[in-house]
Amino acid sequence: MNNFKVHFVTYKGLYETVETNRLNVPTAEGRRCILANHMPIMLPLTIGVVETTVDKTDAYHSISNGMLLFENNEATILCDAIENVQKLDKRKVRASIQKAEEKLSVAQRDTDIILAKASLAKAMNRLEAINKYLDN
Repeated sequence: MNNFKVHFVTYKGLYETVETNRLNVPTAEGRRCILANHMPIMLPLTIGVVETTVDKTDAYHSISNGMLLFENNEATILCDAIENVQKLDKRKVRASIQKAEEKLSVAQRDTDIILAKASLAKAMNRLEAINKYLDN
């Protein structure tokens, strides 16, 4: 299989570039798989895990909502938060869940509730990714 580059980008800049022969991303309609030589495509992404494969080794990145652009055999994933699942600390993730739950329990304004729910969803996604992909 042919490899292609995937650039993970946040508002802070380039997070990481990986070479892969398979890119599997979360969308509102379900998971989508991109292989080399795929037609140009732009997809909105949901909170979830991006899977890449190189030489039969899988890698996982937890992401927030964002966009995928694939053209000329290069993918760019742009979102607010991207984290390599293999580098996550389960204790810190659990602490971020607790913090988000506490913020949600005291939130009174609509914007505070929305922000707390978003933080909780991102933290829960990281914990689910650790449990699914790392705790075998």
